[in-house]
Parts: sequence; structure tokens; C-alpha cells
Amino acid sequence: MMENAQVVQAAPTYSSLAIFSLVFTVLAWTVLPVMGLALSGLNLYIMFAMPLSGSVIASPSAWIAQRQIRRSGGSIRGEGLTKAASIMAYAQYTLFGLLVAFFFLQMRH
Repeated sequence: MMENAQVVQAAPTYSSLAIFSLVFTVLAWTVLPVMGLALSGLNLYIMFAMPLSGSVIASPSAWIAQRQIRRSGGSIRGEGLTKAASIMAYAQYTLFGLLVAFFFLQMRH
């Protein structure tokens, strides 16, 4: 009877941290800028801080998730999610840096 037994392998699951990081980068590009604009009457810095907060949360989360996925030996999936989250977060950092540079160049003239 034991001779006919088959080993059943569990299907790889997606990393919850990878999903978390992607959700925060999507929020950083969609909802958080709108919230920042809505609250910018309180303080101008909030307009920039709200979107960046999502990217600041997502970047280390994506990095940690990538490390966990690589160390799992294939039992955890989601490397594409972490790459997308990292690219979106770094694109937002770049955009913010360009906006700050443009702002300071405009103040000089």
C-alpha cells in the first residue's frame, strides 16, 4: 500500500511582502498624490511627502522580499512584483529629484 503513495508538493505561494510593496508603490502613484494635493493647504511639504511616503515604505519592503524569494529556493514567488515595485519607487524618487532641482533652478533666476 505504501508503494503506491505519491509525494505531493505544495504549490509555491506569492510573497506577502512582495504584494505589500507593490500595493504601496501603486498607492504612491495614485491615491497618495491626490491626498497630498488635498492636504497641501495645511503645509506645502505634505504635497510631496505623501507620495514619497509610499515609495519609502515600498523600497525596503521590495528589497527584503527579493532577498526572501531568492533564499526560498523556489517555494516563494513574486520576484516580478518586487521588480515592478522597485522600478516604480525609484522612478518616483527620480521624478521628485528632478522637481526639486527644477524648483531650485527657478528660484536662482
